[in-house]
Amino acid sequence: MEFRIIISGTGGQGVLSAGEFLSEAFFREGYEVVTTRSYGAEARGGSARSEVIVADEEIYDLEIHEANVIIAMSMPAYRSFIGRARKGALILVEKQLLSELTDKDFRKDVYMVEIPANETAVALGNPIVANMVFLGALIRKIGLLNPEKLEETVKKLIRPALQEINIKAVRAGYSIV
Repeated sequence: MEFRIIISGTGGQGVLSAGEFLSEAFFREGYEVVTTRSYGAEARGGSARSEVIVADEEIYDLEIHEANVIIAMSMPAYRSFIGRARKGALILVEKQLLSELTDKDFRKDVYMVEIPANETAVALGNPIVANMVFLGALIRKIGLLNPEKLEETVKKLIRPALQEINIKAVRAGYSIV
C-alpha cells in the first residue's frame, strides 16, 4: 500500500503544518513516511505545498509526480496540482472554490469531494484551523489512520492553548464526509 498526498494552498493557510501533522501521525501509526515541502518567498499569500508519501514498506522516492490524493485549499493550488492527480485520485477541494471552477477545470477521471473547511473552521471559532478540517476529512476518506492518532499528534506538536480547537477541527472534518 502506498499513498502519495499533495496538500496545497497559499502561505498562511497551514499547508506546511498540515503536512507535518499528517506525517507525524502516520509515523506514529507505524507507517513509512517521506515528507517534503515547498513555499513561495512571501510569508503569506504565496504558494505553499506539502507532499507526503506514506506506505507500509520502504519508500525510495522523494518527490510526487502523480498523486493519489490532492487537498486544494485555494484556487491557484487547485489549478497548479490537478494535473498531477492520477486517474481515480481523491481530490479534496474547498467548497467555496467550486463556484469559481469552469468546465475545463474539472476532470472526469478523479473523485472530487467538496469540503466546507473554511465555513467549518469559522463556525468552530477560528478560521485558521481549516487545514485540520481537511486532515480530518482526509483520514476518514482514505481509512489508514485512526483519528485518535492524529489527535495525539496535535497534542504533541501544538501548544496547549490551541490543542482543543485543532482537535475539534479534526473531529469536524472527520464527521463531514
